[in-house]
Amino acid sequence: MYQVETTGYFDLVGSDLSFAGDAPDLYLAASTWLVSRMPSAKKHPVVYLSGSSQGSKPATPLTSAKDLIPTMDPPTGPSRGTVLSEKIGNDYFSAEVAVERESMLLLKATYHPNWRATVDGVETDTVMLMPSFVGIELSPGNHSVRIEYRPRRLRVILLVLGLLTLPLIAVGERQGTVICSWFATNVVARISSAKRKRSTRQKQGPWNYPRA
Repeated sequence: MYQVETTGYFDLVGSDLSFAGDAPDLYLAASTWLVSRMPSAKKHPVVYLSGSSQGSKPATPLTSAKDLIPTMDPPTGPSRGTVLSEKIGNDYFSAEVAVERESMLLLKATYHPNWRATVDGVETDTVMLMPSFVGIELSPGNHSVRIEYRPRRLRVILLVLGLLTLPLIAVGERQGTVICSWFATNVVARISSAKRKRSTRQKQGPWNYPRA
């Protein structure tokens, strides 16, 4: 097995730009960002897609990113701090971070509104960082961060219904022969008997019925 050096799941980055726009415009903006100097300088603009709440800072239209980003030549700057440790669970990531100056803690996972974060036990908003990572704003100091994926209630309900449906289908398949046999013996037989009686009466005619 080959082993590749990596910076881990977390990193401390800067974010001096904010873009807002529609999801179809993100691909071109992110592609432009990837070939610019911004990734090497650890500069990740915040992206607000339609329907998401924007921060207090004014956001530039996402459609202008392809023209604006190539003009940026940001310096790397001094160290932002250190990710002391990180832990990965089934549906969460956590980290201990020492921050030297105001930064964004970047989680290298695809952003989704269902990601929820706590910083030192306090719930904190998450944002999308270009190209499409999860970001949390951190102030200088030592912090304990936990990012957890919480699915929506509707998804949980549908998952439970799906799990209940599977055993019902299995039971139905096993009992299918018994149910069909019962149906043929009782319902179909009664229908056939009623048809025969009706046919016999029609052949006899009304004059053959017993008089009152």
